[in-house]
Amino acid sequence: MAEIPVEKKSSMTWLWLLLAAILAALLIWWITADEDDADPVLAETAIEADAGADSMPMTLAAILANPQSYIGQEFAGEVSVAGPLTDRGFWVENDGARMFALIIDEPREVEIDINPGQELRISDGMIREGGEVSDVEGVPLDDDTLAVLADQDVFLIVDEDNVEILERP
Repeated sequence: MAEIPVEKKSSMTWLWLLLAAILAALLIWWITADEDDADPVLAETAIEADAGADSMPMTLAAILANPQSYIGQEFAGEVSVAGPLTDRGFWVENDGARMFALIIDEPREVEIDINPGQELRISDGMIREGGEVSDVEGVPLDDDTLAVLADQDVFLIVDEDNVEILERP
């Protein structure tokens, strides 16, 4: 019998499978990394959309341009006081826009004295629907204030503790 030399052929299949597995893992990591980067952008966009109607800034002009979309939202900012005043109401102005504001009158040691020409910082004010208003806390509203509120689409209501006088005339 003749002797036939038999050599075992080395197989490189395992190397190709390993490279394919590494490539698949890198591809999955790359796809999921892109999704993680996209989530904060979507979350920020959602927060901005919730912050104001149609992502508009919370300014008096924006509120007056589209009043129904701001009802129930909080307002904070610096405004000027314009006349005429009522017992619990006053006009606020900012960048040419003018809105009626109403104070929630609570017992205080020193009452807040708001006059035309003052600069105010308002925090935690609430945009409310105008018209017939009867559910305001504190002393009942006088006829002048009720008449002004009846003519408004929206108004700003703010607790007197959340009004800071920045500048007096």
